[in-house]
Amino acid sequence: MDLDALRFGNFSKLGEAVTDWEQMARKLGELEKTADQDLLQKAVKARWAGVNAGVTREFVAKTAAEFADAHTQAKPSRRSSPTPGSS
Repeated sequence: MDLDALRFGNFSKLGEAVTDWEQMARKLGELEKTADQDLLQKAVKARWAGVNAGVTREFVAKTAAEFADAHTQAKPSRRSSPTPGSS
Protein backbone atom coordinates (compact mmCIF):
# COMPACT_ATOMS: atom_id res chain seq x y z
CA MET A 1 0.00 0.00 0.00
CA ASP A 2 1.37 3.39 -0.88
CA LEU A 3 1.07 6.69 0.95
CA ASP A 4 -1.54 8.11 -1.43
CA ALA A 5 -3.81 5.14 -0.82
CA LEU A 6 -3.72 5.97 2.88
CA ARG A 7 -4.00 9.71 2.42
CA PHE A 8 -6.92 9.63 0.04
CA GLY A 9 -8.58 6.38 1.01
CA ASN A 10 -12.24 6.15 1.89
CA PHE A 11 -12.37 4.91 5.47
CA SER A 12 -16.14 5.30 5.95
CA LYS A 13 -16.63 1.53 5.73
CA LEU A 14 -14.19 1.12 8.60
CA GLY A 15 -16.26 3.50 10.71
CA GLU A 16 -19.41 1.53 9.86
CA ALA A 17 -17.68 -1.71 10.86
CA VAL A 18 -16.65 -0.22 14.21
CA THR A 19 -20.22 0.93 14.84
CA ASP A 20 -21.59 -2.51 13.93
CA TRP A 21 -19.06 -4.19 16.23
CA GLU A 22 -19.98 -1.88 19.14
CA GLN A 23 -23.67 -2.67 18.63
CA MET A 24 -22.91 -6.40 18.60
CA ALA A 25 -20.90 -6.07 21.81
CA ARG A 26 -23.87 -4.33 23.48
CA LYS A 27 -26.23 -7.08 22.32
CA LEU A 28 -23.86 -9.74 23.63
CA GLY A 29 -23.80 -7.89 26.96
CA GLU A 30 -27.59 -8.11 27.09
CA LEU A 31 -27.43 -11.81 26.24
CA GLU A 32 -24.82 -12.36 28.94
CA LYS A 33 -27.09 -10.72 31.52
CA THR A 34 -30.09 -12.74 30.35
CA ALA A 35 -28.13 -15.99 30.39
CA ASP A 36 -26.99 -15.32 33.93
CA GLN A 37 -30.30 -14.09 35.35
CA ASP A 38 -32.76 -16.20 33.41
CA LEU A 39 -30.86 -19.39 32.67
CA LEU A 40 -28.17 -19.88 35.27
CA GLN A 41 -29.94 -18.54 38.35
CA LYS A 42 -33.08 -20.52 37.55
CA ALA A 43 -31.07 -23.67 36.96
CA VAL A 44 -29.29 -23.23 40.29
CA LYS A 45 -32.63 -22.79 42.10
CA ALA A 46 -34.40 -25.60 40.24
CA ARG A 47 -35.18 -28.73 42.19
CA TRP A 48 -34.26 -31.17 39.49
CA ALA A 49 -33.65 -34.76 40.39
CA GLY A 50 -32.47 -37.81 38.57
CA VAL A 51 -29.63 -38.75 36.32
CA ASN A 52 -29.82 -35.67 34.11
CA ALA A 53 -30.11 -33.06 36.88
CA GLY A 54 -26.37 -32.56 37.36
CA VAL A 55 -25.61 -32.78 33.68
CA THR A 56 -28.27 -30.19 32.85
CA ARG A 57 -27.05 -27.73 35.51
CA GLU A 58 -23.49 -28.11 34.25
CA PHE A 59 -24.61 -27.55 30.65
CA VAL A 60 -26.56 -24.41 31.58
CA ALA A 61 -23.58 -23.08 33.56
CA LYS A 62 -21.23 -23.67 30.62
CA THR A 63 -23.68 -22.06 28.21
CA ALA A 64 -24.01 -18.96 30.41
CA ALA A 65 -20.21 -18.79 30.66
CA GLU A 66 -19.96 -18.90 26.84
CA PHE A 67 -22.15 -15.79 26.59
CA ALA A 68 -19.94 -14.05 29.15
CA ASP A 69 -16.83 -15.05 27.18
CA ALA A 70 -18.34 -13.87 23.90
CA HIS A 71 -19.19 -10.51 25.45
CA THR A 72 -15.70 -10.13 26.90
CA GLN A 73 -14.12 -10.89 23.53
CA ALA A 74 -16.43 -8.51 21.67
CA LYS A 75 -16.00 -5.51 23.96
CA PRO A 76 -14.35 -2.75 21.99
CA SER A 77 -10.83 -2.03 23.06
CA ARG A 78 -10.29 1.56 22.12
CA ARG A 79 -7.27 3.58 22.94
CA SER A 80 -8.29 6.84 24.47
CA SER A 81 -6.86 9.95 22.95
CA PRO A 82 -4.02 11.43 24.95
CA THR A 83 -4.89 14.43 27.03
CA PRO A 84 -3.44 17.61 25.57
CA GLY A 85 -0.16 18.44 27.27
CA SER A 86 0.47 14.87 28.48
CA SER A 87 3.07 12.58 27.01
